[in-house]
Amino acid sequence: MKEMKTTQQLLMALFCGFLLAAGVLYVLGEFLQVDMAFLANPSRQTQFLCSTMMILLTISLLPLSLRLFKFRRVNDDLISRKHEALKHWGPIRLSLMGGLLVVNTLLYYAFGFQSTYGYLAVVTLLCMPFVLPTMSRCQAEVEKEVEEEKMEPQDEEESLTEDENDEGTNDSHRQL
Repeated sequence: MKEMKTTQQLLMALFCGFLLAAGVLYVLGEFLQVDMAFLANPSRQTQFLCSTMMILLTISLLPLSLRLFKFRRVNDDLISRKHEALKHWGPIRLSLMGGLLVVNTLLYYAFGFQSTYGYLAVVTLLCMPFVLPTMSRCQAEVEKEVEEEKMEPQDEEESLTEDENDEGTNDSHRQL
């Protein structure tokens, strides 16, 4: 239990560190008006490539980080090794999201208040509470197994009976 508590505190410190880094960038750029626009006048190609890359990274890494603990290999590791696995996979998950948050916030100011990066940072910030490393969430992550969705085939007799009933209702409606 004590090991899980230290793991949770490590993850919470990492989570708060990313939020703090993005908050410092925000305060520096908005309130203290520190000139961070070192890419304010880039070429169109640079601007296009950078924004395309960040959009693709954001829309691919956010779902990946949200679903990371559902992957079979990761989940099996979390179930078998508990806090050691959480100490390994938790920072990876938080670094994916936190890194996106900090980089998008930095690029928002670096490109001279380009709204694309601001929106990407806001979307990432809205996803952050879903991975907030509370003690109850840490416990739940190492105790639950992923349930596989199993499609049970229907019996042919049941499906035929349902089809016949549907046809019967359609015929009665047609007669009216």
